[in-house]
Amino acid sequence: MMKKATQLEIDERERVFQPKVAYSNPVVHVGFWFDEQAIQEDNMRVVAHKRDKCQLLVQKTRRMYRNVLKATTLALKRRFVIFGEKYQFTSCFVRDFMNRRMYLAATINEKEIDKVLHFQHGCRVTATSMQDPCVRNTFMIKGASTHRDGQQVLLGEDVLIQISESSGPPLYVQCENSTVSTFGLHLVCNLSQDPDMYCRFKFLHGDPALRNKTLGTPFSPDTTLIIQHSASGQNMALENKRLLATLFGSEIQVTCHTFRDYHKVDGHENYWKIVTRFISNNALYIKAAKGEELTPDELEQI
Repeated sequence: MMKKATQLEIDERERVFQPKVAYSNPVVHVGFWFDEQAIQEDNMRVVAHKRDKCQLLVQKTRRMYRNVLKATTLALKRRFVIFGEKYQFTSCFVRDFMNRRMYLAATINEKEIDKVLHFQHGCRVTATSMQDPCVRNTFMIKGASTHRDGQQVLLGEDVLIQISESSGPPLYVQCENSTVSTFGLHLVCNLSQDPDMYCRFKFLHGDPALRNKTLGTPFSPDTTLIIQHSASGQNMALENKRLLATLFGSEIQVTCHTFRDYHKVDGHENYWKIVTRFISNNALYIKAAKGEELTPDELEQI
């Protein structure tokens, strides 16, 4: 037989099941809510201070892009290549998956983006499809031992390849010999502020039959070239099978490695050409307006 509940038990049950006031952060602080709100307010003050001092990561990244993507003006096309003029270096045969030309360029490591706002010692050299001349894909040829600005560059002589602009001392393309960590791998190219023996390169004619005959002679920008690293004897190569994920997108690794087939002929990865200022070709516009088919090289000139 069930026991009848007393009035005291009924009152106690009603008190337990009565709706209670829902507590929320704006109404009352319970437990660690004071600490959480204090931490949140402190973080907001830190963010505001960094924003005022232009120290936020997004602000630094935008400044870095403005510095390295600043437009440059290439040298006008002359009969011969001149020391101290601004040029681009493009691969003659290697292209990306969209059949675009690849240009020698420098990039900044994504791990250093919080500290670096411009190119500095140790930045990697890559190849980019970015065609418009800017700081990161424009270089100057400098004399290896003496000041040679304004003089003609000769085939076979040691030269320095300097990036057009940096935040401090001039930076040169460098390719160091193998170390314990890089033994057996292709030599990679970086930027260096020390123009030592590992920064010296020489231009050679792309035609093997004319290579020895043209040593010591000037050359035109349209000449197909081999860029040879003086210290290692390896040729600068653009390895399209080695892609690098950079802040500027997917780019191709640049190394110093001589590619040769069984006929001992230099591979397509080793051929380069110097690019001067583009001058619009009105004939190509007329040809395109008529509906005639244009080659990939002609499309790049429009």
